[in-house]
Amino acid sequence: MMRKCPECQVSVKGEWDKCPLCEAPLDSNIPVTSSSMPDVPLQFNRRFITQFLMAFSLIVVAVILGIGLLYHGRIQLFQGAAFGIITMWLAVLTLIRKRRNIAKSLLYLLIILSLMCIYLDYTIGWSAWSLTYAVPIICSSTLISMIITARMTRMKPGDYVLYWAAVAILSLVPIIFLLIGWIQFKTPSLISFGFGLIVLIYMLVTKGQVIWGEIKKRTFI
Repeated sequence: MMRKCPECQVSVKGEWDKCPLCEAPLDSNIPVTSSSMPDVPLQFNRRFITQFLMAFSLIVVAVILGIGLLYHGRIQLFQGAAFGIITMWLAVLTLIRKRRNIAKSLLYLLIILSLMCIYLDYTIGWSAWSLTYAVPIICSSTLISMIITARMTRMKPGDYVLYWAAVAILSLVPIIFLLIGWIQFKTPSLISFGFGLIVLIYMLVTKGQVIWGEIKKRTFI
């Protein structure tokens, strides 16, 4: 709903008593008119996304519990799965709320969370849990979050391909920790590496031209 300022003649949206531009009082006797610009509807259903994430999380927990029973609790899969699910929820729900440049925000979120975990590991006494579990799980969870967000918000490929590829490349990094002997438990790093490699190959094969176009656009080639 719009009301026109008598001083600067701008259209003011909402129930303002004063013009936010010149602070002139708005005449309450002037009828409020509808905006000529239609509201742009969301391109996704928040309720559906929440239900999907809930179902996905429950399936992951059930699978991890089953694997844990097979291994008689000798590995800390449940803790890792819980950390990954929390990361996924944090990424998807936060970025749906802040829909501008979602893919870029996901990339920043991955870097910030990874650095926070490494710093926490260092401050409480280095045990390499951040490199063994946290960083690989964050990378894998962020990739899943980006796939879910890109599909359900119907993002244009040009809006996410570079950031998606960057996250996939960062998901390859944990294998370096394994190769140089910084970690002993291999599974999280191997999963992160495999998932990142698959996504990166998929992106290069199916979105290669879009990626190159975005690189040229940003570097003025």
